[in-house]
Amino acid sequence: MKQTNGTATVAHELYAAVRERIVNGTYAPGMRLTEQHFAVEFNTSRTPVREAMRQLTADGFLVFKPNSGTAVRAWTTGQINELFDLRVLIESEIAHHTARHIDEQQLQALTELQDEIELNGADTSDENTSRIGQLNRRFHSLIAQASRSERLTSVLSNAIEQPIVQRTFRKYDARQLQRSFDQHRELIDAFRSKNAEWAKSVMSCHIYAAKYALLQGEPEEQSDD
Repeated sequence: MKQTNGTATVAHELYAAVRERIVNGTYAPGMRLTEQHFAVEFNTSRTPVREAMRQLTADGFLVFKPNSGTAVRAWTTGQINELFDLRVLIESEIAHHTARHIDEQQLQALTELQDEIELNGADTSDENTSRIGQLNRRFHSLIAQASRSERLTSVLSNAIEQPIVQRTFRKYDARQLQRSFDQHRELIDAFRSKNAEWAKSVMSCHIYAAKYALLQGEPEEQSDD
């Protein structure tokens, strides 16, 4: 990682790289991370590393404990439930707004994005689920943008970026992954028909199904709070 970009820019790039690795599961919940490790891995000084880790901690991706250092944040089942229940409330309302405001260009973009998501079918390999996870974030982000509700979108961004949301695809079996695809297609149909209640209902089912897939067989975790 180049130092010539300035400390702030390097810290921002490091933040994005580490956050993506947490999101895609490369850095697992509870994994200890050190400034020295990042400085060596990213070929940079500790100053931008320290700033990036500070921001990651502030944003809930890392947690610092005296005498044990910094680690990837782990989540309790109760916290996961709360987060997904919050997503149901916000995203279903966003879908309701989107059905009323989405235009043809945005519908086409959603359709093309879903085609890309389904490119490899219901392949549950780590490589494909990581790829799908990134595209899925874009899919939901586009729905939020099409809603024309800046306030709801702003509230949602704090929930949908959390790493536990992105862990979902790694827990899907082929049947659950195909169901997620089908729900995306049904959302597009609901948007195209301008049926706000249909869109809201499908989005609620979509988020609840994701929560079930993530928590199925999940042991109780100790909170890092």
